Amino acid sequence: MNKVIVLAAGVVVVGVATAQTETVERQACQRSYATTVSNCAKSLDYLDPNERAGTQQTCVHSAMARREACLVGVTKVRFNSMVTFGASLSDVGAYKVGTVAALGGGKYTVNGPDGLTWTEVLAKMVGAPPQCAAQTGLLPNISGVTGAPVQNFDNCFNYAQGSSRVSSSGTGPAGVALQTALAQRNVGLMCISLREQVGNHLAKVGGYFQRTDLVTVEAGGNDLFTQLTAVSSAAGGGAAAVATGTVAGWPQATLDVVILGGPAALDAARAAAVKAMDQAGAELAALINTQIVGRGAWYVVVRNLGNVAYAPLGRSVDAATQAFVVTMTQAFNSRLNAGLTNSAGALPYGVIIFDQFTLTEAVAADPARFGFSNNSSPACGPNAFGGNALVCNSTNLVPGDTSRYAFADLTHPTPYWHRLAAELVMSRMVVAGWQ
Repeated sequence: MNKVIVLAAGVVVVGVATAQTETVERQACQRSYATTVSNCAKSLDYLDPNERAGTQQTCVHSAMARREACLVGVTKVRFNSMVTFGASLSDVGAYKVGTVAALGGGKYTVNGPDGLTWTEVLAKMVGAPPQCAAQTGLLPNISGVTGAPVQNFDNCFNYAQGSSRVSSSGTGPAGVALQTALAQRNVGLMCISLREQVGNHLAKVGGYFQRTDLVTVEAGGNDLFTQLTAVSSAAGGGAAAVATGTVAGWPQATLDVVILGGPAALDAARAAAVKAMDQAGAELAALINTQIVGRGAWYVVVRNLGNVAYAPLGRSVDAATQAFVVTMTQAFNSRLNAGLTNSAGALPYGVIIFDQFTLTEAVAADPARFGFSNNSSPACGPNAFGGNALVCNSTNLVPGDTSRYAFADLTHPTPYWHRLAAELVMSRMVVAGWQ
C-alpha cells in the first residue's frame, strides 16, 4: 500500500509503507515536536514579561497536538478560515475609506475586479471564505484627503495593513504616529504592528487558533524602508536625524554619534540599521513561535522579504545603496529563518517559508520565464497620491498593455505577480501534503 510521508523539512516521500518508512516518519514527527518546543523557548526573551507566563506550557501542548497529527498522517486539509497578518502585500482594503475609496483604490496593486492580492488568490485556491479587512480607517492631517475613524469587523480575519512594521505600531512610512514623532503631514495610515495584529486576533477568538485555519504572515519591508530613511538622514546630523533614528529604534549610543553628522554618523547609522533588521527578523520569528504556532495554529505560511533592490525604487538608487538594501534584507531573512528552524535547518511540522527573496532574484534574472513583459518600471501612472498603488486603477495606468508588468508602483506588485506568488505557495502546500 502506498503512503505519503510528510517529513519535518517539507520533503514528501511516496512509496510502500514499511517498518523502515514508519520509523523514519515517527522520527521526523518527533524532531518536529522538539523543534517547536525549542523555538518557543528561545523566543521567550522577545516577549514582554507579562506575556511569558504560561507561554512555554501553551507551546508544549500545541507541539504535542501537532506531533499527533503528524504521526496520524496528512490528507488534504479543508480550511474553514484564512487568517492573515502583514503589511501592504497582504492588505485587502484596510484604507478603502474616504478619499482612497472615492479614487477607486484600497489595495496596493492595480485596483479593480481582477486586482486580487496573493492572499485573496490563495484563499480562493484552498476554498476558504473570501478575505476582508479586519480593521479599516484613515487618519490624515493634510487638507484634501478625507479619512474615516477606525472600525473593527468581527467576521473578517485579514489584519494586514499597508506600512505595518513587525513590532512598532504607526511608525511605518506615512504612519499616523509620525504626525507627532516627526511632525509629518501625511495621510495617517494606521499601520498597526504585526505584534498588535496577532494580539487583536487572539483577543477576538478566545486566545487560540483553530486547527482549520490557514495562517499567512508577511512583514519586514516597512522596517527596511524605515531604516533606509533614517540612514539617509544621518549624515546631515542634527535633531531631525536623531528623531528619524529614534523612530527606527536605534540605541542612544548611535543617536549620540548621529547628531554630529558626517561620515562617522553615516557609518554608525548603517551598522544600527543592519542590527535593527536582524532584531526585526528575530522578533517576527518569536511572534510566530509563541503567539501563532504556540497558540494552536497548525498550518502557517511565512513569506520572507524580497529583494527590493530589483524593484523600480531599488533600480533608481546607486549601487552602494542597492548593496546596503540587500545586506539589510539578508539580515532580516537570515534571522527569521534561524528563529523558525532547528539546528539542522528543519522547520517544525505545519510551517512553510515562501522564499520571496529567491523569487525576486529569479524574476530579475529572467522575467520572460515567469511571463513578465516589464520588470523595471511601474504600471501605474500619475495619480492623486503621487503614483502610489493604493489609488492605482485602470484609469491611471501608463499607456499600453500592463497586464504582465511586475510592479504596480515603485515597490508593490501587480495582480499578475500576486497570482504567481499564490500559485507558488500553493505548490509548496501540495508538496507538504496540505492540498
